[in-house]
Amino acid sequence: MKSLILALALAASVFAAEITVAAASSYTNALTEVVAAYKDGAVKTVFAASGKLTAQIEEGAPFDVFLSADMKYPEAVASKGLAEGSVIATVENKLIVWSQTIDVAKGLDALLDKKVKKIAIADPKVAPLGVAAVEVLNASKIFGKIESKLVYGENINVPATYVEQGAADIAIVGYSVVAKQINEGKGKFAYIDSKLYNPLKYGTVIIKGTKNLADAQKFVAFLKSDTATAIFAKHGLTVLK
Repeated sequence: MKSLILALALAASVFAAEITVAAASSYTNALTEVVAAYKDGAVKTVFAASGKLTAQIEEGAPFDVFLSADMKYPEAVASKGLAEGSVIATVENKLIVWSQTIDVAKGLDALLDKKVKKIAIADPKVAPLGVAAVEVLNASKIFGKIESKLVYGENINVPATYVEQGAADIAIVGYSVVAKQINEGKGKFAYIDSKLYNPLKYGTVIIKGTKNLADAQKFVAFLKSDTATAIFAKHGLTVLK
């Protein structure tokens, strides 16, 4: 009986179609690990800024699932009739300041340090975490003081890369973006007061017209499984039940 069950399970995975998941760049490390743990079919991932992925979906890109770094972009997709079902709140991220050379124990005050010449954030025009960074800088009333030092990345992974390459002294990023580096003892970080920005809730939506609806639904359900929850937690993402 066990052999029959195993054979059926293997057959199901063989016949499952490959799905394409378009995901926000801040998902990169966590989702790559989640996909590796997923055993019910093949998953291809495409990572970019949420705004850019939204534009591609509106232009007919062949994605099956969209994982955004906010609720706004997937809700926009749904409002245009491009979603299969409703938007699902999936995980929540936290904003931090991170540096490999500057002591950021004082949090945002570290941005005012005279030694800081460049501060990297994601482009708020296409990246939700870039929007959150600007919210923080405005709410803390320091945007005007450091605006000339800001450098922008096309997605949220770029500011972290700038810091690693020495092109920026500090980055304002989501914890998930540099969780791997932090776990390896690379760089210093401080959480930003969550009262200074809107909650970073990430929405998921299945794309209307997908030819792999059942497989897409199965993968989306897996994102809230115990296995995925543990992986996300390691990367600083809290699964929203």
